[in-house]
Amino acid sequence: MSLNVKMEQHQHIKIQPGEVHIWSASLLDSEKDMNYYSSVLSRDEHERANNFRFFKDKKQYTIARGILRCLLANYLKVLPRNIEIVYGFWGKPCLPHNYSVKFNVTHSGNYVLYAVTLNFEVGIDLEYIDNNLELENMAINIFSLSELAHWNTLNCQEQVDYFFKSWACKEASLKALGKGWLEMRKQETSTEIYDFKKKSMRTPSKDILQYPYCFDLVSGYASAIFVDGPFLRPLYFNWN
Repeated sequence: MSLNVKMEQHQHIKIQPGEVHIWSASLLDSEKDMNYYSSVLSRDEHERANNFRFFKDKKQYTIARGILRCLLANYLKVLPRNIEIVYGFWGKPCLPHNYSVKFNVTHSGNYVLYAVTLNFEVGIDLEYIDNNLELENMAINIFSLSELAHWNTLNCQEQVDYFFKSWACKEASLKALGKGWLEMRKQETSTEIYDFKKKSMRTPSKDILQYPYCFDLVSGYASAIFVDGPFLRPLYFNWN
């Protein structure tokens, strides 16, 4: 697929100061364009891709980073390969300080999510809901005492739901604030997880919610977003 065709697919999408754009992409559906995505990566990104031990991981990184460059190209109005991506605390990818566009990316399983804002740092997280995990030991390591007390009052299915939504909320918050996972227990979430119910793609809710909040975008996964600023109207898009 040519560079111009790929850019023209989404070049009409603009972001306003009061919005946060949330993109979802299937890595499996995007494999057919892997050569294109590889062609827009920087030398540093190619080196990172080559450091993966398994080809599957290299492939997923290449596709996810290639799509990221295409999305940023839409907002910055530049060619994907000309975008400079730098790294902040804990390796968080970002644009140089002179850009108002802020973004974050998360990958789990065969899916990747992207969040884009203007001026405000943003964090997004996606977690595959694995019912085979031993959640009790994990909960002790990531929950505060009050969160753990609430978790222990729930039935088995409620515990699974609360665990993964809380995990996603904590990760999204830490990523936006540039903190590491060692701060997870300190990043306390409400016992009532604020849940954003997606009605349809690109249809924003009128509800005013608190950050972080969860949203339902990929079946079988928990996802959450945090903006280090005021509530922004969410708009959803699907990369296809």
